[in-house]
Amino acid sequence: MSLTQGFCPKCGAPSENGELCGKCRVKDTVWVTIAPRAECIICPTCESIKTAGMWSDSAVDKEELGQNLVNSVIVFHKDVEDIQKEISIIDTSSNRSLATVHVSGNLYGIPLEETTKVKIVWAREQCDRCCRIAGSYYEGVIQVRASGRKPTQFELRRAAEIAYQVEDQLQTAGDRLSFVSDIDETKDGIDIVFSSQTIGAAISHDICGALGGSFTTHPKLVGQKAGINIYRVTYSLRLPRFSRGDIIKHGREYFQILRQAKDTLFVRDLATGQSRAFREDENDPLLGNIHEPETGVVIYKDAGLLGFLNLKTETTEEIAERSWLDTREGDTILFVRDGETLVLVGRDEDQEDFEAIAPECSE
Repeated sequence: MSLTQGFCPKCGAPSENGELCGKCRVKDTVWVTIAPRAECIICPTCESIKTAGMWSDSAVDKEELGQNLVNSVIVFHKDVEDIQKEISIIDTSSNRSLATVHVSGNLYGIPLEETTKVKIVWAREQCDRCCRIAGSYYEGVIQVRASGRKPTQFELRRAAEIAYQVEDQLQTAGDRLSFVSDIDETKDGIDIVFSSQTIGAAISHDICGALGGSFTTHPKLVGQKAGINIYRVTYSLRLPRFSRGDIIKHGREYFQILRQAKDTLFVRDLATGQSRAFREDENDPLLGNIHEPETGVVIYKDAGLLGFLNLKTETTEEIAERSWLDTREGDTILFVRDGETLVLVGRDEDQEDFEAIAPECSE
């Protein structure tokens, strides 16, 4: 055994295998580094945060954000154990805060601690998305129209709802630059102005999925950036001839449109109450819509007929009863006319809220 084994070669204190003791190792090691300044860039409009040149949405409050910022400027040596941190923050002005930081740990068996101050700078800068919104930036327009008719108010509201739902989905997924710039109502429908081709295509697909119809795209060259052609795209979206809730005659029977996918109609058979599907026929006449029927109050039932008081004309009329409706005296019934024929389409008491429920259909 050598004379130096078991002693620190620098100070002579006992050490395992003759290595430097913990105190001597600590003297030559920076155990913690704490930067005196931390900066956070926040968009004053939407409060998103810029980190390493990239913007991101944040749901973190200022106190938690300050704690995270201070933590980001504290770096411990890889061998430090039993780390403890205490951070208290006070605001010194509208764009400055001061953090008092106390840290402790154990390095090579030696307990260590340090207290210091960190200045937090809250910088303000408008983010990329808000800059585009403020500058009315857009990459295209979805023109929502209908074939041979004007879109119903339900269809227009539903199309707008879908546009904002897609925007929320993309924003949540991290696509900050996909947003709805504006929605303008025109005499023939609505125009949905959007900021990226990603959101434009997604909105168009989802509207057609929910309301039927199809769309075509029409790009227009508007300039160049860094040698790359810049296009604005118009999506011409055509809703089908029939809308949800329409009452039609197909062959000799009457049906209520539930939804539509391409040229296939999904309907309720008003004779049986059952769901059916068949191909659209351009010769099928439109008789009315479930949202705008005539109404009456049942006053008697007799041999398959309902006698009712027409609430508009205040006259008594008769209509064929539908067994699936279980109509009773005093019920309010809904009906449309096919020439001289009255067609019972439902009871007011049973109607689903079509404006709140929009079943999806595949393209």
